[in-house]
Amino acid sequence: MPSLSIEIADLTWRPAGSDRLTLDLRGTSVTLPAGGLLLISGASGAGKSTLLRAIAGLLGTVLPGELRGRLVVGGIDLIVAANTESGIPRELSARLGYVAAGPAPTYALPLLLDDAALPLESRQISSDEMRSRIERTARDAAVDVALIDRNLDTFSGGERATAAALVALVAAPDLLIADEPLGGLDVRSAERLATTLRESGATRVIAAHDLSLLGSATAQHLRLDGGKVVAKLVTPEPPSEWGLMPSAAGGGAPIVQLVRATATGRDVGPSSLAVMRGTTTLITGATGSGKSTLLHLVAGTLSLDTGERIAAPDLQIRFAPQDSGLLLGARPARTLLEPSEAGRAEHLAHRLGVAELLDASPGRLSDGERRRLSLVVALAAAPDVLILDEPSGGLDDERVAALCDLLSEHELLDGSAVVIATHDPRMRALSRSGARALRRIRHPEETGTSVELAEGGLATLLPAPAARVAESAERLLSPDLGRRLIGTANPLTRLGLALFWFALSIASPATPVAQAAIALPVLAVAWVSGVQILATLQLALALTPALAGIVIANLVGGASVEEAVGAGTRLLAFAAGSLVLLRPFEPLRMADAFVEKLHAPFAPTMALLATAARIPTLRDEARERRAIRRLTRRGADPLLLVDMFDSVLRAVPQLAIALEVRGVRLPTRAAQPTRRRPSRFGRADLLIVGLSVGGLLVSVARAVAESILTP
Repeated sequence: MPSLSIEIADLTWRPAGSDRLTLDLRGTSVTLPAGGLLLISGASGAGKSTLLRAIAGLLGTVLPGELRGRLVVGGIDLIVAANTESGIPRELSARLGYVAAGPAPTYALPLLLDDAALPLESRQISSDEMRSRIERTARDAAVDVALIDRNLDTFSGGERATAAALVALVAAPDLLIADEPLGGLDVRSAERLATTLRESGATRVIAAHDLSLLGSATAQHLRLDGGKVVAKLVTPEPPSEWGLMPSAAGGGAPIVQLVRATATGRDVGPSSLAVMRGTTTLITGATGSGKSTLLHLVAGTLSLDTGERIAAPDLQIRFAPQDSGLLLGARPARTLLEPSEAGRAEHLAHRLGVAELLDASPGRLSDGERRRLSLVVALAAAPDVLILDEPSGGLDDERVAALCDLLSEHELLDGSAVVIATHDPRMRALSRSGARALRRIRHPEETGTSVELAEGGLATLLPAPAARVAESAERLLSPDLGRRLIGTANPLTRLGLALFWFALSIASPATPVAQAAIALPVLAVAWVSGVQILATLQLALALTPALAGIVIANLVGGASVEEAVGAGTRLLAFAAGSLVLLRPFEPLRMADAFVEKLHAPFAPTMALLATAARIPTLRDEARERRAIRRLTRRGADPLLLVDMFDSVLRAVPQLAIALEVRGVRLPTRAAQPTRRRPSRFGRADLLIVGLSVGGLLVSVARAVAESILTP
């Protein structure tokens, strides 16, 4: 198909519940021919993301509000579409690729390979072609091919940016919309992805603060400010490099040290680092090298797996993470400040241009505005250790310069230790002031060696023996060997068997023998289905209080010991059936099975299962938010639950947009989607059905024997 042309004139947007326009292009008209490039720049909060969402057909459809003016994309009037209930026109969805901004999760499915396959499945690309196309596009999008089989929750902010580009590019769209696509990338990855974007034959609309890698002689430019156009021509600045920076080993004594430290659940090698008073430490390194993990270890918000973290007592630490929503949550920034910090916060907010936003709801702000507010909250406390992860992300040159000025002021930081992880060459402006010692460390090349221990420090170089024994036991009891030998059971088989065992446990007598005859075959089925034995033991331990309560309640009610124990055994049999269904729970395989075998509608099924797949992400996000917030607020935070609820609400439109731009609405009953993993029944299904039949025969034999032996 040919690329799409775009016409914009007098466009305005008013979000639902707002009394002001957040995009006001009255008096402005833009015509972008098919295959053209439109670059959009402006300060954070200028309206760049809003304009991109309008062109993608998301405003007035997925996102409620009032869209007016003229907006025609590929001959489709999106103003008319905004006044209908159909959402993005199917003709546009089929030809759209969209890259959302920011480090927060924007995927639809947690595994990158599944997420990248979703646009191909929606467009009926053959299953045999999917993997090769995804790998080919991954190389173009600066994604390490080894990452495509990994869960996106384990990705760094920069890796998520390249993954989002992969998903947008994989279906070869005719219209490519990208919001800060190079954010959080190292120079090499940014250049590689920028080349792919420039050479794409699609019509491209790209918003970015730094246009130097994206511009071309034929590109059109818009510069926005406050939702309005302030200039139609912008000359991109020449590419900037880190160049040589002074590296000082001076400063005060170490106040936090890492010695060959690794984090639980993070696949990052041992790291050693000394953080010193009066010194700013810049951590650089390739995208995905583990810089954010290193910062979490310094902050103490991740538990150590091996090594040691040595910190001075009673340190005040503040951490502004790459995803600023983890710090701010749902509340205005002012509510996170102590009364003694108010004056300092006002000064900082004025310097960073967000003084009028201290009482604003973070959910209505741009990513750059939220980032600046998180910096205000972190700096206002005048902490002993200030930790910043990609603090310049989403900020224009003027705001980055203001931030560097703040971080270079000796009076403002007054002996604090500052640790910054960044890819941004603009942060080299920190070297212009000699007031603070500055050193640059490349991770992991320069953090993989030991540092001198403080007096009294002791490094733990190897895991404890108990940890090694537990690790070996977990590997021994892992179901991986069984999966390789017999495969994985179809989710529909597990669902049917779970319902069967539920019914059987209820229908059978509440005696220990009867219920054990059900529970034991069910456990065998569960282990064959991929449930780890350790997970079974953990579930049994969790059920112990309920089991004891049921037995005691029956005894108090006059039941015999056998009847009371039988009632408790029924709970175990019922829980064993739940293991078959829920462990392991693979949302995409369940969706595949429902769509292919039961002819369930594609879009509602994927929406339901993608929502279920997002639950672990929200749980991990809540855990990380709690750890970061504990640095700011000692003791219980009664409003933390509000922030968690807000993150759930924010995830709804994010997931809706992710599904829309991947074309989930495209398949119909006449044009069914293809599947990367066709749903099949195999040896594992035959085996667990056989075990279930055996269990049923044992139950029947037991019932017959009891009836014969009972006088």
